[in-house]
Amino acid sequence: MASNEDQKTSCPVCNRSDQVKTMQAAYSSGVERCAPPDMPAKQVPMLLYMLTGTILVGLCIFLIIVLIGSEANLGFTWQLILVCVTLVCILTALALSFYAFQRVVQGDAESTIRLPAWDQAMATWHKLRYCSRDNIVFDPQTNKQVSNEQLAKLRATDTKSAALQSAMAH
Repeated sequence: MASNEDQKTSCPVCNRSDQVKTMQAAYSSGVERCAPPDMPAKQVPMLLYMLTGTILVGLCIFLIIVLIGSEANLGFTWQLILVCVTLVCILTALALSFYAFQRVVQGDAESTIRLPAWDQAMATWHKLRYCSRDNIVFDPQTNKQVSNEQLAKLRATDTKSAALQSAMAH
């Protein structure tokens, strides 16, 4: 169901309003070019760091249990070396975990910087309309057609597209 505002909005090409949809409705009906801007998210891989630390600590604990726990005839020096190596591995695992966590925090900070541009892109996207009869996207405020390049820039949600979004809104 279309709202009263959508019923009053007419297409700039055919001057009819019966096939005019919001961008959300057009995207939901399968029009891919009406997709909303992607929310900025930084994917930070940290599995390698965590897996490396876990394997190091697990291997050292295994060696301690097998070699020291089984009362193998290791000299005190070898036992001390094994315990020291295990402590170094544990500290290395902690350092790798800290480094991975810092990368995640940095990725979140980068995403937070991009959020205002994304909010503006979403506001512009919500204002646009799609006419399924003429297969065009247009701005109902200016009654001008929006090109595919402008839609692609709108979906990019980077800082460069903020100027385009504000120009399309006015």
